[in-house]
Amino acid sequence: MTTNTHLQARSGVAAPAPTAVSVRDTEAGNVHVIRRLFHDYVRDQWTTFGAALVCMIVTSAASGTFPFIVNYTVKHLFLEKQAGMLAIVPLLVIALMTIRAISWYGQQTLIDSVGERVVTAAQRDLFGGLIQRDLASLNAVHSSQFVSTMLYDATLMRDAITRGVAAFGLETAQLVAFSAAMIYEDWQLTLIALVVLPPVAWAMERIGSSMRRASTRSMEQTGDLATSLSEALDGRRIVKAYGLESHFAARASKRLSTRLQSMLKVVRRRAAAVPTTDLFAGLVFAVTLYYAGFQSLHAKLELNDFMAFLTAMLLALQPVRNLSQLWPVVSSGVAAANRVFAVIDAKPQIVDASNARELTVRPAPQGGSVKFQNVHFSYRDHAPSIADVSLEIAPGKKIALVGPSGAGKSTIFNLLLRFYEIESGTISIDGQDIRAVTLHSLRRNIALVTQEAMLFDETVAENIGLGSLGASRTEIETAARNAAADEFIRHLPQGYDTRVGEGGLKLSGGQRQRIAIARAMLRNAPILLLDEATSALDTESERQVQEALTRLMKDRTTIVIAHRLTTVLDASRIYVLDHGHVVESGSHGELIACGGLYARLYQHDFRDRPEQP
Repeated sequence: MTTNTHLQARSGVAAPAPTAVSVRDTEAGNVHVIRRLFHDYVRDQWTTFGAALVCMIVTSAASGTFPFIVNYTVKHLFLEKQAGMLAIVPLLVIALMTIRAISWYGQQTLIDSVGERVVTAAQRDLFGGLIQRDLASLNAVHSSQFVSTMLYDATLMRDAITRGVAAFGLETAQLVAFSAAMIYEDWQLTLIALVVLPPVAWAMERIGSSMRRASTRSMEQTGDLATSLSEALDGRRIVKAYGLESHFAARASKRLSTRLQSMLKVVRRRAAAVPTTDLFAGLVFAVTLYYAGFQSLHAKLELNDFMAFLTAMLLALQPVRNLSQLWPVVSSGVAAANRVFAVIDAKPQIVDASNARELTVRPAPQGGSVKFQNVHFSYRDHAPSIADVSLEIAPGKKIALVGPSGAGKSTIFNLLLRFYEIESGTISIDGQDIRAVTLHSLRRNIALVTQEAMLFDETVAENIGLGSLGASRTEIETAARNAAADEFIRHLPQGYDTRVGEGGLKLSGGQRQRIAIARAMLRNAPILLLDEATSALDTESERQVQEALTRLMKDRTTIVIAHRLTTVLDASRIYVLDHGHVVESGSHGELIACGGLYARLYQHDFRDRPEQP
């Protein structure tokens, strides 16, 4: 089993969404999330946001002037027939439209800028919180779920601000402007028109709550869909080799259909907002026309005043309709924000102690001793993975861990690196309890080379440089030469600047392994952990990698997980594990002489080796 964190076993079943916090269908919960959005992400952009609000006010003021222009036009052109006003009215309209166009452009640009900065900041916090999580927490959820949260949910948060909260300011300002014009023209008619607002607000709240639940389900199902895609692409060789294309296509189709049902519910809820508003508005409009006609018949309402009022009311309907559409958008954003904040707020369990100090390791060959003393550990509530394990590695020595699969070999690596916390016992390096030192200093003194080399889609030089951030190009190339990698690297299309592709797939297995060894060389850590780095290679690649490993192990305390026992015959001590216990220890000769588990494993390994020509 590999100890690389990227190669931990994953369940084929989609894990639950990366949050244990359900979306609360309460107004208080919505207000809390919106307040946090503004406090954490919008507060630093108040200048931009304030400028956008000014533009909104200008836009609304310009829009609110139109009813008065209608009043002015009807009175002076249609009723009083003043020819001199014929040129003035069009010029007023052009001036107002110009002002409105400029202010609209300003507000839209500024608000969208705020939204993009918000989503970027949220994604930055999201990734920062995610990468700081404990290994157990990361392994509990499929990585695609996190990708879905980072890309999809964070975008919904942005929409909640740009199309929701921010647009709320504009639409409200316009509604206020048009309402003021309506009151000025006829306050009694205005009171009748305003009757529509409370029932519209109630209807929108009900639609928003339902949409929020549907949105939450669709987000979770988007994560499931991302899981299907990720697994199919990660396992593409197995998919092709076993002819599983139809199986995975059917699985993705099923998840797409399930997600479609939730998305259609969201569509229906969102679509219901406008017609619901229009139904209430139509009723009020009919009552308003009846009352206005009654006043006109009794000579209590002039035509120009009624036309101005009617214009203001019709214009006011658009902000009401827009506001009805904003609440569903905000509801989706609230649901997304809950998921995003759940990831951001998750705290790692393995952290530095309050009085943690730097781990100091004496220079080789005097420093780098490792000691496990009566260590117990189990994954969650399962049976103990290791129990009462004690082992000791002298500075600069090489020991091997052997045993059947599941014996606890990889667990020892995980505990030494503090990927997981031991339940009892102590692990020390040069006499220092690893729980009493900082995580950074602990891992800085350990280099890890896994069975399958993990490379990132960067250049060769960048992949090697990850062993010691800030290393010079000369140091990187020296490490590559020591790892027997320099020659093939220079024959790549761009040499050290060649991108290795996803997972290093542009390189052979032996080339990837030598780059990983070069990374460990560059780290120059006193303690080396090897999860047999040659077991998956062909004979020639194995020879080259083994030569590089020999140079890497020189004067370093080395712990090797042995899959093929013939590769650790030179270990100063071999620890044999079975069901989490150290059942044997000694040199190769001593263990063979005992005739126990190690001897049986060795004989089995010897029989399985291919005959040499």
